[in-house]
Amino acid sequence: MDNNILNAIKEKGAALRLRLSNNWQDLRERMRHKHRLVVMDTDTLKETFSAELTGANIFTYTGITVIVMLVLASLLIAFTPLRSLVPGFIKPELREEAIRNARTIDSLQLIIDQHEQHIKIIQDVINGKTIATTETTTTPSTDDQDIVYRRSKADSLLRIKVEKRQEERKAKEKTKKNKRNK
Repeated sequence: MDNNILNAIKEKGAALRLRLSNNWQDLRERMRHKHRLVVMDTDTLKETFSAELTGANIFTYTGITVIVMLVLASLLIAFTPLRSLVPGFIKPELREEAIRNARTIDSLQLIIDQHEQHIKIIQDVINGKTIATTETTTTPSTDDQDIVYRRSKADSLLRIKVEKRQEERKAKEKTKKNKRNK
């Protein structure tokens, strides 16, 4: 029974392959078959243009024509003002203006926030509430005046080394200048 099924599948596959190869051969024959294209004047029936074409020629000419039209359309859009109509294209001037506007909006928003804070403080003063702002907490206290700055031993030694190096460099520069002048 399995043999019968396998034989049936093989026969159907062979028939399908035969049909496909016949279709392919038919297509090749149709592409090679020559046709005549004639353009005639309707009044005089005089032939104005005549061409002998095959299916392959028609396919080739159509492909070349489509490619040329696409290239010409691309060039027309790329190098004319039509590109501004393409979605997603932004002119450089518009981009700079948008950035400038965004910066202006940010600075205006900051000013508005400051004014709102100022108005809130004034309202609190009018209502008699205590004012707790960042300005009152950041003011320097009188305790800062009592601080005494002292140098450590390491700091003093480092300062002495740096001063010696500076003196040596100045001395070398002077000797170089004296040699040049002689």
